[in-house]
Parts: sequence; structure tokens; C-alpha cells
Amino acid sequence: MGLIKVLFWFDVEDFINPESEDALLGLLDLLDERGVTGIFKLVGEKIRVLDRNGRADIIAKLKRHEIGYHTDWHSVHPVVTEYLEPRGFREGAEEFARREGGGFDDLERITGRPVRCYGQPGQAWAPQVFPALRRWGVSAYLDGHDQVTMDGRPFWYGGLLHLASLEGLMVMPLAEGALPKAMETFDRLCEKQRNEEVGFISIFYHPTEFVFEEFWDAVNFSGGSNPPPEHWVKPRFRPEGHMRMYLDRVAQLVDYTLTKPNVSYATTEDIIDLERTASRPLSAREVATIAERMGSELRYWMNGDLNLSAGELFSVFRQIALGLDQAVPELIYGPERDCEEVPANAAIRVRDIIAAIAAPLPDVCGYPQLPDCFEAGGTKLSPASMTCTLAAIIRDGLGPDDLVMPRHGRLRSVEHSASDGEWAKYWCIFPDHLQVPNIVAQSRRQTWTIKPAIFTSPSGGSL
Repeated sequence: MGLIKVLFWFDVEDFINPESEDALLGLLDLLDERGVTGIFKLVGEKIRVLDRNGRADIIAKLKRHEIGYHTDWHSVHPVVTEYLEPRGFREGAEEFARREGGGFDDLERITGRPVRCYGQPGQAWAPQVFPALRRWGVSAYLDGHDQVTMDGRPFWYGGLLHLASLEGLMVMPLAEGALPKAMETFDRLCEKQRNEEVGFISIFYHPTEFVFEEFWDAVNFSGGSNPPPEHWVKPRFRPEGHMRMYLDRVAQLVDYTLTKPNVSYATTEDIIDLERTASRPLSAREVATIAERMGSELRYWMNGDLNLSAGELFSVFRQIALGLDQAVPELIYGPERDCEEVPANAAIRVRDIIAAIAAPLPDVCGYPQLPDCFEAGGTKLSPASMTCTLAAIIRDGLGPDDLVMPRHGRLRSVEHSASDGEWAKYWCIFPDHLQVPNIVAQSRRQTWTIKPAIFTSPSGGSL
């Protein structure tokens, strides 16, 4: 059996009820007693409340663990999905930075620790967040969400390592008799991944659920409700003594996992250190070899430790077509809109293709982004078609005065993104009948950035 890495994370979000602070302290204590490093994703207002309440004991203990961000106000409307649904990718990234940057800064300032990961509040997912997070130095996305997935394994998307919706995602309910079943689930997940070089189990809790039978936000912000602070209400308390009882059950589960061979706890930073994707320039010959394998359906390319997203494929083809001796893979975000491409009925001079790709690319948060369309020789080419056409130019060794028939391309990696935009059913906080067709469309366009994370050494390539 290979290594099993356990990500033990906590969404620390209930800024309304100070009673939840004791549960947070209890979780920190049980981890510290066992030398286990947890991952604490905190809401901006929560860390400010802890600071205002004088909880220096909690803040000091947090310094030993990995810190993640969970937005500034979590469930106070408009939540992330609501305010980003009407916005494009570039505009949305800047809007997310504007709304959430203050909480991010407060979290780093009060904890004195860098923020390493992010996860959406509830089910409030949106693709526009990734350029802003990347600009802030966040390198991993840790949560559970099925909008973009890759066979239950870690993957790269939007420039961050995604540890979301892993096959090994589990939680032990805080209910009588749950411990034996949780132990069985843990064993089953270990066994299921026994042939992986590195397997992953992701366990999560909310400190507030150890104190209350209802969620703090469900009783205040459900269905789009947004009462003022003076009307916020408390959830129903658990019976006296139950918080301690369930903390002890979680401790028993942790103790059980630590008896297993090859099992250890890890932070997202640890997982990134294990990831093996090569980061090096490619020679013109290597790029030509990739171009020779290109068809009309575009997705990521893997060959050994070489691992390129569709956007990175475009980047290396572009650099070689522009005359560079080698190409450095560069993450390029997907376009704002889909191109209304008209099938080409005539060949185009290669020099016109080169002129089209030589123009500066748009940018989002300072990172390059594909344009909606390229125009060359009076023909509009989608980014996918341009990528496939560049591959043909490189493969056939065409010069500036040669003619090339544009290749029609299709972004096959959209298959990793769901198409259901009716999201009201996913989270009780969402307004009734919420639909997010723009969020869904944007997430599919950003599959230009998706590729598997490598924790093994696969042979052969894949397009």
C-alpha cells in the first residue's frame, strides 16, 4: 500500500455565537495533544470576533496549524455565487478581490500566518475567484463541490491545486453509534486507494456543530433572508455535556487512524510539495512531438512528469510559432465568451496567423487570458481552433509564406465541468429558485486550465 495522506480541516465560520469558540478550542487541543496539524479555514468576521473577544488563547494555538480563508462574511447576502453570477470572468475576479480582500488581510494580520488555502462558503462556488486567490498567494482549493471534478483525485484548475470532492471525502456524524461506521469507512477508503502511490482522505467539521443542533446560518440566512444583526437568532443547543462527548469521539477516530500503517496527516502545503508535475522549458523538438499527436479535441497532455493543460499547450505552441528556441509553459485563463466561429472555406497565410497570436493577450488580475476569438486573414478562429492550427503549422514545418487550412478545434476538457445551473437545491442559504447559467458557463471555459495532479509517474501521453 502507498501513502495515505489525511487532510483534517475545519470551517470556522460562526461569528454570531461565542459558545462555538469553546468547541474550536477543544478541537485545537485534541489535535495538539496528538501532534496532528489541522487546517483551519476561517471567515474574516470570525477572526475579527475572536480578536475582539480577547481569545488570545485560540489565536495562539491557530499559529501551529495551516490557515485557510473562507470569505469575509460567509452566508450574509449576497454570497459569492450571487454577486458573481452577473459578472464576467475578469470583472468577477476584481469584484471578489474588492469584497473579500479585507477579510483575507485581517486573517493574515491577526493570526500572523500566511493563508495557504481557500474553500467556498457552503456551496457558493464560482470560477472567478481563482485569479484573485492566486494573486494573494493562495495555492490550494480545499472543500467539497462537484461543479468541476476529475475522477475523485486532486487536480489543477484556475492555477490552484484542487483538493475538492475527493473520492476519500468523509465525515463522522455527531450522533450516537457513528464511530464504528466511521472507522469502517476510513478502512474502506484506505483499501480503495491501496494501489495509488499517494491516496487522500479528507475529513471535515464545523466547530459550531459540536455546540448546536442547527447551523448558525440556516436559522438566519436561509432562502435569501438577510436580517440585520439585531434580529439574528441562536440555533438550538445540544444537550449539556454533548460537546465534550463528541469531541472525545472525534479524538477516538483520530487515534484509530494513527494506528494505521502509512497513514499521516498533511496540510495542503505538504500535498503541493508531493506533487510531481515538471516545471521546465520545453525544446522546440519536444513541442513539435506534442504537435504531431494533436487532433481536433483539445484537453490536457501528460507524458511522464510533463503535464500541460489546454491553455499551457496553447502557450508553448504560440511561443514556438513566434520563433523562440524553447517554450516555457504558462497558465493562461480561458476566454470571457464563446467565439462565434464561422468554418473557414479557404487557407490562410501563416504570417497572418503569426500576426494574430503576436498581439498582447488580455489579462485578469495580471495573469494572461485567452481572447474570445483570433482574427487572421479575414477569418475568426476560436482559441481551440487556433491551438489546433498552430499545432499543424509546427508539425508540418510551415514558414510565414506558406498557406495553412485552419483546423477546427473543440475544448474537450469541458467534460470535467457540470452543466446544471439550478443551484437553489444545493444549499439552504441560496435564494429560492436560484439559477446560475453564467457561473456554469464560466466554469466550463476555465477548463482551459484543468489538468490532473501527478503523484505517480504515468507513461505515455494523453490528449
